Amino acid sequence: MRPLIFGNGKILICEDEKGTIRDVYFPYVGLENHGNSIRVGVCDLDSLYCSWLENWKIRQRYKSDFKENFCSRVFDLSGTREEPGAEKEEAANENTPEICREVVSNIGETVFENPELGLQVTVWEAVHPSVNIFYRTYEIKNISNSPKHLRLFSNQNYRILENKIGETAVIDKQTLIHYKRDRYFLHASDPPFDQHAVGTAEWKGLEGTWKDMEDDASLGGNPVAHGSVDSTLGWTLPELKAGESTRVHFWVVFGKKYCNVLKIHKRVKAAGRSALFHHSFNFWNSFVERASVLPEFAWMPQLPERVSQCFYRSLLAVVAHMDITGSVIASCDSDIKQFGADLYSYCWPRDAAWVCLALDRARYHHLSTEIFEFFSRTITHRGNFLHKYTPAGDFGSTWHPVPMVQIDETGLPLYALYNNWELARSVWTTGRYYRGLVLPAANYLTKALDRETGLPISSFDLWEERKGVHTYSACTVYAGLYGACELSRSLGDYDNAEVWGEAANRIKQAILERLYDDKLKRFRRSLDDPTLDSSVFAVWYFGLLPPDDPKVVRTMEAIERELLRPSGGIARYLHDSYYGYMNSWIICTLWLSQWHSATGNLERALELLEWCAAHTHPTGLMSEQVDDKGRSISVLPLAWSHSAFVLAVLEYLQALEKREGGTCSFPGK
Repeated sequence: MRPLIFGNGKILICEDEKGTIRDVYFPYVGLENHGNSIRVGVCDLDSLYCSWLENWKIRQRYKSDFKENFCSRVFDLSGTREEPGAEKEEAANENTPEICREVVSNIGETVFENPELGLQVTVWEAVHPSVNIFYRTYEIKNISNSPKHLRLFSNQNYRILENKIGETAVIDKQTLIHYKRDRYFLHASDPPFDQHAVGTAEWKGLEGTWKDMEDDASLGGNPVAHGSVDSTLGWTLPELKAGESTRVHFWVVFGKKYCNVLKIHKRVKAAGRSALFHHSFNFWNSFVERASVLPEFAWMPQLPERVSQCFYRSLLAVVAHMDITGSVIASCDSDIKQFGADLYSYCWPRDAAWVCLALDRARYHHLSTEIFEFFSRTITHRGNFLHKYTPAGDFGSTWHPVPMVQIDETGLPLYALYNNWELARSVWTTGRYYRGLVLPAANYLTKALDRETGLPISSFDLWEERKGVHTYSACTVYAGLYGACELSRSLGDYDNAEVWGEAANRIKQAILERLYDDKLKRFRRSLDDPTLDSSVFAVWYFGLLPPDDPKVVRTMEAIERELLRPSGGIARYLHDSYYGYMNSWIICTLWLSQWHSATGNLERALELLEWCAAHTHPTGLMSEQVDDKGRSISVLPLAWSHSAFVLAVLEYLQALEKREGGTCSFPGK
């Protein structure tokens, strides 16, 4: 679980539910993960009792209370004890977009409390939106009735290049640098640390320099170590009387050369303590403000507050999983590796295509274009996409035998590009990716049709569990070929438009004839498997049938009747056993919400949106699954959950506008 994440498309920092930094991705979002732990401790110098904050009571959130004087309070993280004046307060709120004032930021806030020690530590943190800096402010407050003499500690234990071999940690004046090869992490603070230790960690019985802190509340001062190393920094704090507080500002700069990180470090010092929070606050508020161009945005105030907050958080969560190369990883949560020695930090073309649909629907066309660029670089010479890719564009690990095909992962990116054309009408984007993406993918899908059935060849399903001719996969191939037909017409390529249009019609007829079960009165999971599967929502979503068609209605009603779980969400399919028995999946629950929006049952659609919002972490991040007790299961966050939430909210608002007299249409019209 990673309740707080901070990124800028080049680095991604992820914090666990105990407030410890676990994942440090650089130079790609999702690759390489240099993290192991960055954790903070406090020692009482009178009793020499030391404690790690990860063992304290904890509250985590993103700062979202922009009403009143929040801007002033955040911008006042300068270490001064003066309260902002009325003019500064008014100016800060005046410059905050009205739509965002009570909604979202990318500034994390973690509050640690230890009543026994009489201490409260608040951590504000953020990543600069364009420079590779991770910045933290610690506020240490004495909540006891007696004065305190304290020392604050920060322990850094990396796995640079994903292992502990050959690292160096060295003190250079008032900075600490961890490096290996061309990976440099510079640490500094204000006030400067007055204690330090670097040494061997996790090697031949040596645990690390953090033991110095636990032993006697002081550090040995060793200036350099190599091999398997860690480091600990210390700050002796001024005496804190009852109710008093003090602050320490700490930052980490990431780069590929020592001179580069040193240069950025000097810029941080020159800019002032609060500059990074200013930049982060304004940048991300400007980012979410773009969604206000949507016509249905006028109906946003009709949403429950938690739903609207999760909408904005979802936009930011999706973008946090994006690399500047266009890759979108499924999840940054590395805890999953404990169960299969692999991760979710790959780019699945399927997941990335769903992200494209959400971004384009929210009018972030420039970001979906970056994903199309990644698609154009990774498509094979045959015209299909492989199972998954690293953020660098290499073929990722797989559990599929050759030919490793999930055919929906070729159909859906093609449909996403068509959706971009429908919404953005950018002939530049369409023309740019026509020959390198549309032509090869559409030709591949056309050749992949079975001559006898008219359906796509057998491939693994979207759940990546079984091979067959699946309804969902066939629908995405139809959508991809239909989209390719429309794109080719827009560019005057009528010959290919005719070929791909005929292929799309052939698939559509085959799906309706062969994958609908007259006895069950619903769509089957696949040609050979009648199991009820929530993914068959694709029949209406990709436009094969209207959402109110009797076949669709009976299918969706069966999903709601038989896959509804005690917690209120929707399972993937009957007897699903992944991470437990028939857990609710956020995406499956949202598919049902989207159908209710499309058919005008807005009360039920909103109930399902509220269920998803209620089952997020308090920070607003969404997991893959929710168990019957309402607990988040598997990874948190999951980019697909967030992209599905963006789509479902916008489609609900679209339906609300339509009911009130607007003229909106749905996907699959």
